[in-house]
Amino acid sequence: MNARMAVFYSIIALAIFGLVYTLITDPAGLLGQILTYAVIIGVIYLLYRLWTARKPGRHDQQAFKKAARQSKKRYGNPVSASKLKSTGKHASSKKAIPLKKSSVSRLDGPKLTVIEGKKGKKKKKISL
Repeated sequence: MNARMAVFYSIIALAIFGLVYTLITDPAGLLGQILTYAVIIGVIYLLYRLWTARKPGRHDQQAFKKAARQSKKRYGNPVSASKLKSTGKHASSKKAIPLKKSSVSRLDGPKLTVIEGKKGKKKKKISL
């Protein structure tokens, strides 16, 4: 057993001894201390949650993460070209990772629609 482990176990043993001693001599005081620590930790947690909820751009970040998850689910995780390249002596031992075949709908491309605009059309002017 090295010195660090001996110090660690000594501290744990002292903590257990102190807890048992306080439980025997003053159980109401121990309960009060536990409740006090629980309230302090609860207040700190609530302040932390309020502070992180007010960060600007948090909603945008969550929307981006959701879109990224949906994209990964739809298209899979593509293997980058740098991972496919193998150089040096290990080139013969490594096999190329086959790319995942996509569905037929991916080969057709995205479904795009054209929305007619009014930019080129002239308005009829009423003259009096």
